[in-house]
Amino acid sequence: MMYAAENGYDAAVQFDGDGQHNAEYVADMLALTEKGYDIVIGSRFLTEKKPHTMRMLGSRLITFAIRLTTGKRITDPTSGLRVYNRSTTLRYAESTALCPEPDTLAFLMRKGVKVTETQVTMNERFAGKSYFTLISSIKYMTHMFVSILLLQWFRMG
Repeated sequence: MMYAAENGYDAAVQFDGDGQHNAEYVADMLALTEKGYDIVIGSRFLTEKKPHTMRMLGSRLITFAIRLTTGKRITDPTSGLRVYNRSTTLRYAESTALCPEPDTLAFLMRKGVKVTETQVTMNERFAGKSYFTLISSIKYMTHMFVSILLLQWFRMG
């Protein structure tokens, strides 16, 4: 974000480093920022149904917490494919308190940042290994849920 901000980029694109994300969606995502959205999330579940797995149970809880605190539904809050417009890129670059996590999305949405999703298809992971184990996934989802419901109300940024 700092590099994009310092070099005057109109937007910044976030990709996870595991090869799941397709660059073919970036142009459409950028077009949505040009229509006034601050953050565009590449969602696996906007038009597709979430599977019933333990991981998706955590995702559903985060979706519920975001909706409860913002009034808006984000179907894929943990997606690592996102596009940020210039003003949001600058905001991230200026604050080390902001990170690309679901609780920050909820916080920014409460502050008036316009977030939307667009349906994407993701590949199977072809590089790297997830750092999430069963225990770390439970801890992460619990942290996000508590942060969105309680901690974000005390955030600055």
